[in-house]
Amino acid sequence: MSLNPDIRDQAYEFFIEEAQELLQVLESGLLELREDHSTPKVHELMRAAHSIKGGAASVELSVIELLAHRLEDFFKALYSDGVEFDAELESLLLQGYDCLSNPLTEQIESGTYDEESALLAAEPVFAALEIRLEDALKNAESYIPSSNDLGVDIVSSIFEVDVVQSLEHWQEVVDNPKNYDLQEELQGTLEMFAGFAELFNLPGFSDIIQTSQTALSQNPDDVLEIIKVTLADCTIAKDKVLEGDREQGGEVSSALIELAQSSSLGDFISPSEEFSLDDQNDSLWDSPSASDPFAEDIFGTIPDAEPVAEVEEEIVAAESVDDIFGTIPDEEEEEAKEAAEIEDEIIGTERESKTEIEENDNKLRETQESISTQI
Repeated sequence: MSLNPDIRDQAYEFFIEEAQELLQVLESGLLELREDHSTPKVHELMRAAHSIKGGAASVELSVIELLAHRLEDFFKALYSDGVEFDAELESLLLQGYDCLSNPLTEQIESGTYDEESALLAAEPVFAALEIRLEDALKNAESYIPSSNDLGVDIVSSIFEVDVVQSLEHWQEVVDNPKNYDLQEELQGTLEMFAGFAELFNLPGFSDIIQTSQTALSQNPDDVLEIIKVTLADCTIAKDKVLEGDREQGGEVSSALIELAQSSSLGDFISPSEEFSLDDQNDSLWDSPSASDPFAEDIFGTIPDAEPVAEVEEEIVAAESVDDIFGTIPDEEEEEAKEAAEIEDEIIGTERESKTEIEENDNKLRETQESISTQI
């Protein structure tokens, strides 16, 4: 498989250099496993496989990523007290290592490897390991070694490796945004960081993650800026954790909080003109300013409004609704009034018609008399 041409050479070279060192850690650790299968030793194997998995994912070597992931699962199962470390298990684990080492070495030396052949070679070996570690694999995901078990500070270990690698990858995304699906890059890492925050009970780190997730939901078009600000916040948080902070794990910056606010009002109100009811209570009742170029054009000259206090006093002083609005007739009275008005109109119309008819009759008589006189 050829490497995606959009991936920077620097990132790939970093992975290749790191992968060779990690393969050595795996090989030496497996050869010593029968004599030393303590929790710290198993953890060292798991961490090496995990780092190869993450590095392969960052340079889009998907089959290498898958093989490393499967090995990581098998190493997790080795935490179980019920696992018997005998020659058979040692042989299977070394074969599993070869299933990862061979294609990865081929990629390192030639820049490509045969994905199909790598998967076919791994299938029977991984199937045998699943059978041998069946019971231990069922509980592998639920077991998390303590710091005492590992002989190390697991929080520091996670932040020194996983968090640092993820932040470095975010920086790569920021430097070359056109090469990545920005929302996918942000969401995937935020989900991982959320797990760390919950696992280690770091509320400040959790706040950063949740605020970033909210910002992405509210303003998806600003995803690149969100990544930049989240990267800065998480970098500060990482430094604090590595300095010994186990209570908070950083805090959310005002810049990230601002990005998390809904953009629905932002299209109409600039940040410097944000509306506040507290600030605007007085101005809501003021007359339009004389400097407003449109007020008089629309409304004409507007007299100053009376102060709210005076209006309230007048309302309080009113003894009844009638004092304010006048007498309000009930519905029946209103209907009777309308009927009377209609009746008056009809009577008036009849009178006018009768008068007009009488005038026409008079004119007709006069015309007949005039004709008779002429005859």
